[in-house]
Amino acid sequence: MLRGLGRAILLGVFLMVAGQNTSGITLRDALAANQVDFSGLPAAQLGLSATSYACINHAQFFLIAYFPYDGAKYRGETINLALQKRSDGTWLTRELRQDDPKVGVFGNSINALKMVSGFFYIDTHYNPSASFTLVVDSALEFRGVIFGWPVAWFEDSLVVFHNSQVHFAPTHHVEMSVYDPRNKKQWQIYPMKPYQPVRQQQVEKVRAEYQRRGDAWFREHNHHGDPELFDNYLHGEVAANDATHSIAFVIAFDNTDTWDYADKLKLQNFGGMGHALAGFDLSAAPPEGIFEVFGQGLQAVMQANLQDAFLRLFERDETTQELLRKAFATGAEGHADWRQRLVAVDVRWGRPEIWRKIQATLATPPETTEVVCIFRNLDQDSKSEYREILLVDFQKKFGDKPLAEFLEREMLDRIFTD
Repeated sequence: MLRGLGRAILLGVFLMVAGQNTSGITLRDALAANQVDFSGLPAAQLGLSATSYACINHAQFFLIAYFPYDGAKYRGETINLALQKRSDGTWLTRELRQDDPKVGVFGNSINALKMVSGFFYIDTHYNPSASFTLVVDSALEFRGVIFGWPVAWFEDSLVVFHNSQVHFAPTHHVEMSVYDPRNKKQWQIYPMKPYQPVRQQQVEKVRAEYQRRGDAWFREHNHHGDPELFDNYLHGEVAANDATHSIAFVIAFDNTDTWDYADKLKLQNFGGMGHALAGFDLSAAPPEGIFEVFGQGLQAVMQANLQDAFLRLFERDETTQELLRKAFATGAEGHADWRQRLVAVDVRWGRPEIWRKIQATLATPPETTEVVCIFRNLDQDSKSEYREILLVDFQKKFGDKPLAEFLEREMLDRIFTD
């Protein structure tokens, strides 16, 4: 995503304040909080509750988008817009209604309000995996709706948005599209077919696991069974460059789609402890910190009543299992010195080989594979280019720097010709 105050001023992107479920706040309250002269608005409108709102406080105008509620109607069915010109203090107002066939559907609260090159984007919450973003022009005329939310934008009005997802789908995967408000055109850019090797390899790994599970598993779990729709998510923000019409971002492929159930269950129940213990060097005597981390983990296991599941992980190692039973028998209460407590139960807790066994047993394969995705020439749909490179390989070839630094023309030429 574009960063920095200078970039924000250039594009006119100013998110002032947003509120959710604020039924006690009226439009008058919201305007007063932003020190806006509201004398030009009707008293009836000022008295409406602003159940959710966001503002843009710009040098040339003030804009508020809000869900109005008067105690009897308009709870989530209408979005009101009010724009004041700084030059003369006059107001322009507009209603966006769900029953208007031009508008159709939107969410029930406002996540954000942005201005990009004279167009306003009202990001409304639909569910935890979905937004509907409404687009209006500088005259507050409705232009269209995007099923998703903006993640990057350009001076010429192009916007890159993250497509929304079905919240209760068996898998969730990133799709991104470009929207041009000037001609109301949008087109998908990610994932792009034909797949490049990195993505194709992940698809084949997932396909092999799905074939191993068999058709009955997919019927039982109401699962689509399509390996191309494997779980993945956006990791971090999207970098963008106006001069090259390029973007870059990192996608994390979820490797747990290819795990067996036992590894998934171990990660779900004990992944936090496994990650914490993995950070300790156990080549010599156990360090002090490992006792505290492990003690806190034991407390969590006992509080969740998962002792039996934890012990089953060590069913092939009777010695470690015996030590763990003794540790559980000491109770879940806190202790000032976990080393003293465990060693008092059994002196073998002071030996590094015991901790190495626990560390190895709780370890899981890498949960994600991180991939760098770079697009350029997005303003030329027929000439846009795309590269997908494993993050570790990308950093070896080009360095470990912020993604924005790779979007200059010379660096892009290197990346796309390498």
